[in-house]
Amino acid sequence: MSDNLENQIAALLDINGPMTGRQLSDNLPFVDDILLWKICYQSNIFRVINFARYYLRYDITREDQIRLSPSVLRDFLSFTLVYIAGQRSDATDKAAILANKHRLISLKKLKFARNTLLSLSPDILETIHYKACCFIAGDISYFLAHEEPRIHQPTGAKLYGSDIDIIVVHENDLSSDIIARAEAEVLAYKHRCIKNPAIGQEIDFIFKPVQKMLTQFSYADIHQKIASKILYESFFLYGRLDLYEKLTTDLEFSGTVKKIEDDFAKALAGRKATIKKILDLPQDQLDAMDKNTQSLFFFSQERLEFQ
Repeated sequence: MSDNLENQIAALLDINGPMTGRQLSDNLPFVDDILLWKICYQSNIFRVINFARYYLRYDITREDQIRLSPSVLRDFLSFTLVYIAGQRSDATDKAAILANKHRLISLKKLKFARNTLLSLSPDILETIHYKACCFIAGDISYFLAHEEPRIHQPTGAKLYGSDIDIIVVHENDLSSDIIARAEAEVLAYKHRCIKNPAIGQEIDFIFKPVQKMLTQFSYADIHQKIASKILYESFFLYGRLDLYEKLTTDLEFSGTVKKIEDDFAKALAGRKATIKKILDLPQDQLDAMDKNTQSLFFFSQERLEFQ
C-alpha cells in the first residue's frame, strides 16, 4: 500500500505542482492524515518546505501541560508544502505566497479586534484610552491566523478560524461601573459577530487590574502561565502604550520571560522526540498512540479560559 500511495501522491504533485498537506488530504480522502504525513516525511521521493512559526501552548490534556502550536497535524495540513524533485523553485515561491496569505488574514483579524474596542460607547473608550492598555495574542500575533471553518458549539453558527483573544489591563482604581458596562458591550458585540454569517468571528476577552497581572508573573500555576505567555507574545491594540511597555518590561525583569522560553525549549524537544517515535512506528501501531503523543498531533479541543 505504501508504494502505491507514494505513486498516487507523486502523480498529484506532478500534475498540480507543490501542494499543502490539506490539498493532498482532500485529493486522497481514503487515506488517514497521519499516514499521509508519515509517508510524505519518510519517502525519498518527496521534499517538504514549512512556513509556520511555532509558539508555546498550555494543554491540560498533557502530563507536562506544554506543547507547541501549530500541532503536528495542523502544521502539515496548513503550513507545509510537499513537492518532488524539480519543483523546489515553485515550492519556495508558493510558500512565500501562502505565508503572506496568513499574514493578511492575521492583519484582518487584528483590525477586527481594534474595531471591537472602537465599538464601545465614547465615554468608555475615552476611559480605556487613559486608564488601560489592550492587547491581543494567539496565532494572530505570530501571523499564523487562518480561516478554517468550524462550528460554534453553543449556537451551531459557522465560524472562520480561531478565537480572537483581547486582554484589557486597567489601573486598579478603574470604576467597576465602567468595567461592567464595557464587558456587557463587548459581549453583545461578540454575539452579533457570531450570529452574522458575513462575519463569523468569535471574540474572547477579559478585563483585569494591573495588580492581578503583576501577580500572574509568578508563573506558579497554569492560569498564571497562560496569562504571562499571552503578554509575552502579544500585540498592542489600544490605550496606554506606556502601561503596556511597563508590563512587558516587568515581565522580563521578573524572570518570567526566561521561564516561558525554557518551557518552549522543553516543548520543542518533546515534539522532536514524539515525531521520531511516530516515524519509527509500523503502520499497524499508528492507531495505538498514547494520549500524550496524540495531543501533539491533533488539534486539542480542551482549553482553559485565560484569566
